[in-house]
Amino acid sequence: MRTVDQEGEALAKTNQTKRTLRSEELFQGEREIVIEHLKEHYRLLITKAGKLILNK
Repeated sequence: MRTVDQEGEALAKTNQTKRTLRSEELFQGEREIVIEHLKEHYRLLITKAGKLILNK
């Protein structure tokens, strides 16, 4: 059985390997970008309220 400490350590290791991108880097001053994934295009938008919306 795993202890709470072991689960926390495993989660911390997983989070350390995740690449983080700042929205400012992605949008570069724009409010909308297009992401291509598996030959499909998705629009990622910043709303007036500062939220992110992903549309196909």
